[in-house]
Amino acid sequence: MKNIKKKILIVEDSEYYMNLVTDSLINIENTILYKAVNISEAYRIAMEKNIDVFIVDVVLDTKVLGDVSGIVFVDRIRTVPRYRFSPIIITSSLEDPKYHAYNYLHCFRYFEKTYDVSELVETVKEALEFKQSEDIEKIIYYKRQGILFSLRTKDIVYVENHNKYIVYCCRDGKYKAPYKSCKKIVEDIASKDFIQCNKNTVVNRQYIHNIDGTNRYITLVENRGKLEIGPRLKKEFLRRLEND
Repeated sequence: MKNIKKKILIVEDSEYYMNLVTDSLINIENTILYKAVNISEAYRIAMEKNIDVFIVDVVLDTKVLGDVSGIVFVDRIRTVPRYRFSPIIITSSLEDPKYHAYNYLHCFRYFEKTYDVSELVETVKEALEFKQSEDIEKIIYYKRQGILFSLRTKDIVYVENHNKYIVYCCRDGKYKAPYKSCKKIVEDIASKDFIQCNKNTVVNRQYIHNIDGTNRYITLVENRGKLEIGPRLKKEFLRRLEND
């Protein structure tokens, strides 16, 4: 089983710096790079994905005098519970926002342009190792019919893939969401508690009461039923339960 890939969001309006940063970070193992050129695009990505590290430029619209929309984005993202302590690296050609970035937005590092790219890469690697507080709730977001919904991952018992859509089976009910593969479900939830047990199902190990390896089924807690363990996934599923 491959390691869960860490997600990096780069928010930068300059094509030169966007290319410079992405080209420098592309070879960091087990990472996925996302790019945004403005705060609306950045916020959408942050809500749809579980970002591990942010790299945000302060000035995102050079046509606006005194623009500091990058700071506005960071200030806004800090109000999202799962991003309260996420590593945020801020870049800027301005010296003025530095104090605010460290003391009020709690940025991981502040780089003034032009900066040493190799130093930025090392800082990103360090930030990727940053451990957030376990007390921060993990939340996933999904859109349906243009409306944004959220679910706490700790409330998800299992997720079913129905080819054209998926269903989050939670403690308080079932929620239909747009289709994604089981691999993508595990990747987006980004928690070792969620393991694929058959070709169409990802289960939260916290809700497993008992496992019958011989007959290949899982009994869930609180009489929530049983799930099949796929024959091709059985060995890896049991290994994950034992080792992770």
